[in-house]
Amino acid sequence: MRGAADMRAASTPSDRRTEDAVEAEREEAPVREGADAPEPHISSPVLILAGPSPAVSELTQRLRGLDVKVLHAPTPDSARHLITEEQPQLLVVDARSSRRIPGVEETVPELRRLMEDAAALVWFDADVEFAAVTALCEPVDDHMASRIDVEESLRRLHFLTGRLPERREGERLVVGDLQMDTAARTVRRGEKDIDLSDTEFRLLRLLMRHARTVLPKTEILQQVWEYEFAGQANIVELYISYVRKKIEADMPRMIHTVRGAGYVLRPAEPPRPVDGPSDGPPDEEARDEAGGDAQDDGAPARTSDPDTADY
Repeated sequence: MRGAADMRAASTPSDRRTEDAVEAEREEAPVREGADAPEPHISSPVLILAGPSPAVSELTQRLRGLDVKVLHAPTPDSARHLITEEQPQLLVVDARSSRRIPGVEETVPELRRLMEDAAALVWFDADVEFAAVTALCEPVDDHMASRIDVEESLRRLHFLTGRLPERREGERLVVGDLQMDTAARTVRRGEKDIDLSDTEFRLLRLLMRHARTVLPKTEILQQVWEYEFAGQANIVELYISYVRKKIEADMPRMIHTVRGAGYVLRPAEPPRPVDGPSDGPPDEEARDEAGGDAQDDGAPARTSDPDTADY
């Protein structure tokens, strides 16, 4: 029997070129940027107590890109309302002198009493005094001073999430009479149980996490399909029509089309009386509801994917 050295010596030039190519790929793999970079895990929703600023806008965009629901509270009253309705565990407070809301020192302790097991990330000016930090921050919190870096804020929110006790019941999303339990993977509207496919569930979960916020088709495509169907925005219309048929059957509308912008989920409004038939062209919502570019649930979708039942 030949030894390993003899076998290597007997390999053909073609074999050696193949081995060299494989080895080169192995050497290059670790330096590919973002190949296996983990994303931050951040508790949803996040309540931002602040006025408008570039840092708030960028943080909002980045959080939504991570499928985290963002709640904006520019006033103490709006913060109290959102806490009662949404029950967030993470709070971002802009306490910089040029950005802070009036009465932030009194508001933050009050909000903590309304929030169960909460943690806060507080933004301060570079010259903040230690007494001002301890007045707003508790041991479970974190803070940043000087220039606000959004990427650093995301990392700190990730570690703040790790300090929070896990919600044993999982994430429970409620929008009007529509309820979703993400742990049990159940959906109910009123007294009716709704059966969704995996893709329909992920689409509705995205809409519920960002209720009252218009989501562009491109963002829905990225969050639900992860660019798998890039260039096929009609797949969003298709599944919007599927979900509409299931959650709006004989019930008031919840998913609304915003022409040229995307889709938004809102609590249902009581049906309004119709004076008579409209002579105008059907709007985009009517086209989506009627099927439009989409097929019925039982019909195969127009795609090259062999698994047409569920993308």
